Amino acid sequence: MTRSFTRAPNTGRPGHRRMVGAVLAALVVLSGCSFDPSDHALPGSGVRGPTYGLNLEFESLLSLPAGADVRSEGISVGTLRAIGLEPHSAVARIDVRESVVVPAGTRAELRQNTVLGDIYIALLPPEDGNGAPLQDGDTIPLQDTDPGPQIEDMLERMAMFVNGGSLTRLQDSIGRLNEVLPEDSQETRELSAVISTDLSEAAANIDQIDRIVVATEDLSERLDAARDEVGFLFSDTARRRLDRVPFFMEAVLNIVIDVNTMVTGLEWLIPRLPHINDNLELLTPLLREPSPSATELRGNAAELVELVDEKLVPFLLEPGIDLREVTIAGNEGSPAADGLVLLRMIGAIP
Repeated sequence: MTRSFTRAPNTGRPGHRRMVGAVLAALVVLSGCSFDPSDHALPGSGVRGPTYGLNLEFESLLSLPAGADVRSEGISVGTLRAIGLEPHSAVARIDVRESVVVPAGTRAELRQNTVLGDIYIALLPPEDGNGAPLQDGDTIPLQDTDPGPQIEDMLERMAMFVNGGSLTRLQDSIGRLNEVLPEDSQETRELSAVISTDLSEAAANIDQIDRIVVATEDLSERLDAARDEVGFLFSDTARRRLDRVPFFMEAVLNIVIDVNTMVTGLEWLIPRLPHINDNLELLTPLLREPSPSATELRGNAAELVELVDEKLVPFLLEPGIDLREVTIAGNEGSPAADGLVLLRMIGAIP
């Protein structure tokens, strides 16, 4: 291969020209391995004039091109300077014109004008717009950013929708719906009118629906708090107890019937109740005399208790009389007559 060179005019010293060329060649060689085109904006791109920097945290910045445009309300206000990587996010470092105010609470989203258009960063100021202006070096946190849907994900979901049978199932569902609907279009219109009326009434009574929802939520919370009690109601122990409830109710009903019978039998006593207190006032002195203690008996009641406790009960438990022979006085020579008298005494003969 033959190369031809054109000799330039000798405008300076040869040694000086060779030194400049060597320095330029060394700079190219030394910086060639670390040169990244994405770190340098193309001519004509970027922001002119003074700027300040902001950091935007995103979940992903995979499709964001170098030097992407930064827009606010449809106007270009800055450009992407660099992309950094943090432990839990990807950080877009942008330069914003100094004359543009970005208030605190601003959201950042990745958007596209068209499906195949370039992705840009959209700054969405808050509705009130009363936040303090962000300063150089401030950060819009991860919760205020949205990477937006990726075109690859959208195409993948569309392919799954078409190839996965979802479209066919949708067609089958529409076909079954057509089979269920009446053949007469007038009936379909009447059905639609009824549904529309029901929806209108439901919308007019939304407060009642809200009350029902709140009551249902309250009931659910109560049931959750009484989980143990509700669980016991469905346990075997509760089932056995519930099986005994009919017998218990029957016993209670029998008691009520018996009490009713007793009350009916004591109807004769009701007119005489006012006189009972008078009779008790007369009988009390006969039965008991005044005593210093409520547990101490004096009078006839005390003597009756003493008779029963000290004489009658011991006699019944261990009799002290040994009856060996019974005779009739004054008629010792007639045993037959004595026997007849004894039989009359015990009521065996008249």
